Amino acid sequence: MRYSISELLDIPKLQTILNSLYEVSGIPSAIIDLEGNILTGSGWQDICTKFHRVNPATEKFCIESDQKITCGLQDHQRHVQITCPMGLTDTATPLIIEGEHLANIFTGQLFLEPPDRGRFELQAERYGFEEAAYLLAMERVPVISQDKLDQNLSFIANLTELLAIQGLTQLRSLEVQECLRESEERVQQIIACAREGIIVYDRGLRYQVWNRYMEQMTGYTADKVLGKLPQEAFPMIEHAGLTERLHRVLAGEAVPSIEFSFQLPVTGRSGWCSDTMAPLKNASGEIVGAIGTVRDTTEAKQTEEQLRQALKMESVGRLAGGVAHDFNNMLTVIMGQAQLAKMKITPDHVLWQALDQISAAAQRSSQITRQLLAFSRKEIIEPRPVDLNQLVEEARKTLLRLIEESITLVCRPGADLWTVKMDPSQVDQVLVNLAVNSRDAMPDGGQLSIQTENVHLSRKSCQYLNDAIPGEYVQLTVSDTGGGMPPEVLEHIFEPFFTTKGLGKGTGLGLATVYGIVRQNGGFINVYSEVGHGTSFKIYLPRINGATAAEPHRRCTDVRIGTGTVLLVEDNDMVREVTRTYLEELGYRVLVAETPEAGIAVCTAKENKIDLVLTDVIMPGMSGNDMVQEIKSLLPDVKVLFMSGYTADLVARSGVVEEGMHFIQKPFDISTLSVKIEDTFLSDD
Repeated sequence: MRYSISELLDIPKLQTILNSLYEVSGIPSAIIDLEGNILTGSGWQDICTKFHRVNPATEKFCIESDQKITCGLQDHQRHVQITCPMGLTDTATPLIIEGEHLANIFTGQLFLEPPDRGRFELQAERYGFEEAAYLLAMERVPVISQDKLDQNLSFIANLTELLAIQGLTQLRSLEVQECLRESEERVQQIIACAREGIIVYDRGLRYQVWNRYMEQMTGYTADKVLGKLPQEAFPMIEHAGLTERLHRVLAGEAVPSIEFSFQLPVTGRSGWCSDTMAPLKNASGEIVGAIGTVRDTTEAKQTEEQLRQALKMESVGRLAGGVAHDFNNMLTVIMGQAQLAKMKITPDHVLWQALDQISAAAQRSSQITRQLLAFSRKEIIEPRPVDLNQLVEEARKTLLRLIEESITLVCRPGADLWTVKMDPSQVDQVLVNLAVNSRDAMPDGGQLSIQTENVHLSRKSCQYLNDAIPGEYVQLTVSDTGGGMPPEVLEHIFEPFFTTKGLGKGTGLGLATVYGIVRQNGGFINVYSEVGHGTSFKIYLPRINGATAAEPHRRCTDVRIGTGTVLLVEDNDMVREVTRTYLEELGYRVLVAETPEAGIAVCTAKENKIDLVLTDVIMPGMSGNDMVQEIKSLLPDVKVLFMSGYTADLVARSGVVEEGMHFIQKPFDISTLSVKIEDTFLSDD
């Protein structure tokens, strides 16, 4: 049994009972457990304690008697009675609780008839006892008849039965207490290990339970909040309506779960959490407090926001994809016809300004489409190894035209800058959008700084940068000394169509475009801003592994006149017409086909010597790529330049954006077309 006899019985009370029994009956008694521990003792006789058990020669008789009693009790006898060789009688009754023998009640050190004085005189002489003292001790031993002893043993038997019942009752009580304790410990472990906050309030709304999750979430240990009112520990809780909700719970009202923002005074951490409340009832169903469960939903909220952003990006992508093709075709026609018309007149012509405005509006519309496509990552790009220092220097003139004269442009190129892989035109987009953003933030002038440098990001430093992973990067920093942005604006600056500018003064796509371009190229962007202290955008672009040299970048500013025959395949009449005129203005002989089948037919004619195929990608019946495969079987050395107004995903499905293929995105002007054709002719494919 896991409990001792001392835990099951009231030993001091038993001592009192047995003392009273000795006073009435004169029979000594003792309760001794199986380990030999004496629990009670009443009327023990000196003849045993001071003579027989202290003399080595007589002690062995006591031991033999003890062994006989023990053996008798092990045989499950109700009583064991023996008379020892020294003439004294002892009895023992087992004390059994729930079938387990735990102790013995001894009665004895008595005579069943008056003792033979002469025998004890001889024993004193034989064993060296002081005779007078020994005989005096003998005279004090009670003389009890067998009948009286039997009556005493019957009382002891009844007593053991009562003690067994009491012990069993106490055993059950201890087992219940242990179960309750284990249950409470288990509940405490569950509460402590729960992956949500568990709070218990009493009827006075003071904290009674504050688990480990709440400690980790708030930075407050349980000893700091237990016994306090919520508003005493967290003053901001009043704004969340917590106290009012707790009163409603205590009144038996069901309250819905809520989600609210928080900022903790100890750690300064802010975020979102959900709170659920229910009444705490006792066994009779009376409400004695309230139980609250709290969960930190900050990460879920951020994930939800990211999902919302992703869905918004997808919506923008669908919007861009839906209008890009037709819109880009129309812009190609508008830009082309305006540019061709300007080539026929001089700047002092009455129509020059009107044509110039048409071209500018078409160019601006083209940029808006490109921003939509860049943000949704559906713009077709041609990434290659580039030197950011070179591209920043080349963009300087453009940026100076964009910013006001009161703004100073400062460029700080980093030394021995690593090479990155990116489409140069996208670098222009990033710089222009950030420069325009900085210009608008400095209406009274200031400084615009562009800086590049090599950085190595460790795992530890990435903890403080959004979307960062360890590695080597080229950092492009664009900073201004403008008015800065408050936190509530910073949270939304990369969202499409979000703008703080007035109606008609901004599309809300500039910074969204920057974000899309940076992420499309495997980088990430962080912004640092404080009201009154300016803004700094830090863009991290991954370094190219190996020793790949940056390729020189040529800007499409001049028209390159060429020679040769170009097969133009385009299903849109207006685009075909303006593109044909472009090619003729550039000095090329042009053969025109409205369909891929017609293009193949032109190539089969032996009299047609074709140097370049300029074809749309997606056309009715057959794709441009499939047509080119058939043409290549006839003219293996012919050069090919693809064009399209569709988004990158649709063009990619046609197999055009593979390595080594040449492509021009609609809308395009004559100078861009001339450079693309020249690049195609100069390529090794």
